[in-house]
Amino acid sequence: MILLACATRHECLSAVNHPASSPTSRFEPMRIRGRDFLLCLVGIGPVAAAMSVGAVLERHPEVTGILNLGICGSFDIARAPLGSTCVASAEIWPEYGVRHFAPTEEEVFGHQMFADLNLDPVNRLDLDPLTQATAMGMTLHHTWFTGPSLTVAGVSGDPERAEQLRERHHGLTENMEGFSLALAAKRQGIPFLEIRTVSNPVGARDKRLWNFRLAVNALQNILPVLTGDSP
Repeated sequence: MILLACATRHECLSAVNHPASSPTSRFEPMRIRGRDFLLCLVGIGPVAAAMSVGAVLERHPEVTGILNLGICGSFDIARAPLGSTCVASAEIWPEYGVRHFAPTEEEVFGHQMFADLNLDPVNRLDLDPLTQATAMGMTLHHTWFTGPSLTVAGVSGDPERAEQLRERHHGLTENMEGFSLALAAKRQGIPFLEIRTVSNPVGARDKRLWNFRLAVNALQNILPVLTGDSP
């Protein structure tokens, strides 16, 4: 059984191509295109996601992989435009460790999150989307963009902050739950795959530059590709 993790009900219903009026509980088993999924609304942000995925993995040891679908911001609209689909090749938590007021300063943080987990750097999880997808019996589309995704508790509110993160971590997208879910999968020893659609440029607060409807609607195209039901 694959855990299908989405932050919000709206993202979840679009991901499984159900009408917005469909009833959805927080945890719900579902048969989708011949595959068993356990839908989980993990909530918004890394703390909510960590609590939710921890609870569901404890209650459902039969989970064999985690698929995270949702929307995200793009650090470079030319590379990953609005409505495009992006696959995370790494998950980075830039807020973990030492932070300085001066954006040019950087200090290596030497403490692992868990004693039995050896990450290098300590706030980065390198992913292998193709291998992870194969392990879950899924197929990635050749047109999807691939790059590192940054998980933040507070989204970047200005272009300067966005540029600092992009330059320092070479991020393609920004999200709010991915690192927590990827970390849970790593500790559990199961595959993890994160695929998101772009809703906005990172750091832009002008809503005329956003297109959440386009991104949410694009989510419904992902599962058919992953399960081999779409060209």
